[in-house]
Amino acid sequence: MSTIRDRGLVKWQAALIMPEHKALNKKIGEVDYFLNKKPILDEYQVEEFENNIHYAMEFHLPISFRLHNEGNPKELHGYCVYIHPFTKELRIQKKDSSFEYIQFSDIISVIVED
Repeated sequence: MSTIRDRGLVKWQAALIMPEHKALNKKIGEVDYFLNKKPILDEYQVEEFENNIHYAMEFHLPISFRLHNEGNPKELHGYCVYIHPFTKELRIQKKDSSFEYIQFSDIISVIVED
């Protein structure tokens, strides 16, 4: 009478794993493939963003920003209060009267809410 001896996951593992294989497996496990890369914007899109921001500042209209935040897009709604010309930083006043500072290079899209 023989009994079945199941070795579980051991039967699917390689008999010998080299250090290069271990390093490669670890490297593959650390990469997050679901992060979105920042889209490449051409100069016309950037100019359109600038025009929308200036228009919203002139008439004090709310703006909706979509920002690139380390691979995860972030939405920001509020009023653009100030633009620093040298650092290209925008001061956004949110609906709850708090301020948030964003870099112009992080902007993916700008929508003026009329």
